[in-house]
Amino acid sequence: MGVRHTETTLIVWSQGVEAMTSTPAVKTHTPATPILGADNFYDAGDKGCASGPMDEIAALMRKLAHGQTLEIHATDPSVAFDLAAWCRMTSNPLVEQRGAHYLVRKG
Repeated sequence: MGVRHTETTLIVWSQGVEAMTSTPAVKTHTPATPILGADNFYDAGDKGCASGPMDEIAALMRKLAHGQTLEIHATDPSVAFDLAAWCRMTSNPLVEQRGAHYLVRKG
């Protein structure tokens, strides 16, 4: 085994050992199950607000009748803040939150 230190990098190598290869981890999304008994359900998964879930949520809310509810499952922490702000701006109350599940009523 050898070690060489450069100004910016520490290089370690071993002779006689085959290079290790690894398969990159594939990110898979397991669909969430509704838990709040809403009229409709949207699973944003781990999409952050920059990936567009707020636009999709708004489109789903437009299809609901006054008083109906939409359950949203979103694991990205930014959705909690942006969804609450969106609810205040659009007068669609955020009725309940349980972990990564949000219940919004059409106002």
